[in-house]
Amino acid sequence: MANLASLNEVLAGTERVLNTPLPIAYSIAISQITWVYVIMLPFQLWHALRWITIPGTIVGAYIILGIAAIGREIENPFGRDENDLPLDKFCEALEDESNIIKAKEPPRVEEWVASERNEVVFGSSYPFLAAKSTEDFRAGLRARTNVRAGAKMEASARIESEKAEV
Repeated sequence: MANLASLNEVLAGTERVLNTPLPIAYSIAISQITWVYVIMLPFQLWHALRWITIPGTIVGAYIILGIAAIGREIENPFGRDENDLPLDKFCEALEDESNIIKAKEPPRVEEWVASERNEVVFGSSYPFLAAKSTEDFRAGLRARTNVRAGAKMEASARIESEKAEV
């Protein structure tokens, strides 16, 4: 059920991207600011570049106008244009994978839980853990936590002693 909710959230997000284009006022403002910057660029570069100002301006304008064009192109990534996302291929791959999953027989819980490959906690298999009592299991977890905490304390003490020596 949680997976369906996640899928629904993703679908709603992609629909928002599709149905909420950049407002025309922003597009016009970005275009005007870009062109004003490109027109003013030679005046900004003149003192630093002198005779190389014209080629420098051409290269800078190419880069800046290219980025603006890329922004317009990827504004709507859904559709049939050359640079749009290949959603048909994505859907076909998902369909193929779901068909493969549906074609397999579901595992029997008894075989799956008791399997040696079922590493439940810290790389321990279920049969190994099932043979332990609850108290033994909790004591093992506490010991593991204490070992890690002790190692961290030793490391921080060693670092502090090295700092004190310097």
